[in-house]
Amino acid sequence: MTPPAASLVFQLALGAGAGLAAGFAYFIALRWNVDLFERGATPKALLLLMARFGALALALTALAKIGAIALLSGALGLLVARRAVLRRLGGLR
Repeated sequence: MTPPAASLVFQLALGAGAGLAAGFAYFIALRWNVDLFERGATPKALLLLMARFGALALALTALAKIGAIALLSGALGLLVARRAVLRRLGGLR
């Protein structure tokens, strides 16, 4: 049985939006994490590191439970957010 096209479009849009949001949050927090490690605030940096990984794992797990299309479009949204954050911070030319 094939799922309706509306369901696939919904999964695609939901996954991409969630992936973008999770990606922006993850990579901005990664920058904060680097700053914390550079300043020597290791305990705070480790807490933020665990929070980043946990939040991303939670988001991807939720998308996987919705469906493969949602998970794949979420991963694509994550990559788009990565590129945008790197470009904004000067990491990509």
